Amino acid sequence: MTDPIAPARSADLAVPVALAPTPAGLLKLSVGNGSPATLPDLTAEAVRALGAMREEALQYGPLYGIDALRDGLVRLLAEDGVRTARDGIIVVNGGKQALELVARALLAPGDLVALTAPTFLTAISIFRREGATFLPIPLDGEGMRVDLLEAAIVARRAAGLPGPRLVFDMPDFHNPTGVTMSLDRRRRLLDLAEAHDFVILEDDPYRRIRFEGASLPPIRSLDPTGRRVVGVGTMAKMLAPGLKVGWVDADPALVRRIGALKMDGGSSPLTQRIVADLIASGRLADITRAITAEMRAHRDALAAGLERHVPALRFRRPAGGYFLWGELPDGMDGDVFAEAAARHGVALFSGVHCFPGEPRRNTLRICYSVCTPAELERAAEALGRAYAALAAG
Repeated sequence: MTDPIAPARSADLAVPVALAPTPAGLLKLSVGNGSPATLPDLTAEAVRALGAMREEALQYGPLYGIDALRDGLVRLLAEDGVRTARDGIIVVNGGKQALELVARALLAPGDLVALTAPTFLTAISIFRREGATFLPIPLDGEGMRVDLLEAAIVARRAAGLPGPRLVFDMPDFHNPTGVTMSLDRRRRLLDLAEAHDFVILEDDPYRRIRFEGASLPPIRSLDPTGRRVVGVGTMAKMLAPGLKVGWVDADPALVRRIGALKMDGGSSPLTQRIVADLIASGRLADITRAITAEMRAHRDALAAGLERHVPALRFRRPAGGYFLWGELPDGMDGDVFAEAAARHGVALFSGVHCFPGEPRRNTLRICYSVCTPAELERAAEALGRAYAALAAG
């Protein structure tokens, strides 16, 4: 007899590794949560939302988001050179829902998605759930190897195979590597999108968490038609993750298609109103600056600790964001190292989960956002003990 509650596809119920609970008592280098030290006091904004604005904040929200927030996001994006309007914005429940909705709107089973290897591990799960196949593209210190993407597309066309429907990337402080895509490659990727008829999905949660160097224009700002690039943003990293406020910035026709797929009755108008007021008052910029300063101190503490205690770990010091990508010596397995780290009191992720295809097994994704600088020093020391134990056999 068939079990009436059995899932049609059991794989759909697998918990993504990023959502698995961290055992209590471990120093958390595993997930990109906000630092407790930077969570802002939003009492004044909440009082206004729940008082003077309660008729808006305590009802079901408009499908596309409250106008005050959509207009505020238009102004925020304009600071980065992105030209959009209210009808090009839909507010969603965080960046992950944004990715889910864009994937559902644009992909059919069997469609090809090109992405970096490694890439954001939750994006892999989202695209796989839509039935996508993957074209993994290496990256280096300037981001995605756009030349290799072009070569792969040309080779597929010559073999009678379709090119990608979607190219996904996080060009600023890429999760998990921390790399920023060069301006030349951003422009070349946009040229390829036009030449080979694909859409670029630009996920940019870390863009404003910059520690040094000049800001580069989003790919979305370079798109003259406004139809080749879909932008995804979130307040999770530059404000607070628990507000669950994200957005999609795209051609209005695609925004309407996404709206038809959004079945939640509208994202919370309470948190939307809080964010809208933060943008209007200028407090959002102050909060983001404070988070950036804190994350710079975290990055520096972790990098110095790793250099001291795990000198065999190769890594590039990121210029922004929340993550550091580490490569162990050849032959040492990231899964095994993560298990050893847990025995020494540290939770982190093996990098193998960040590959859409065959992984590089000697890799680690290390997050520095949650622990204090002092805790990061202790964590690095513990990782050194874990490394020594494995190296000793």
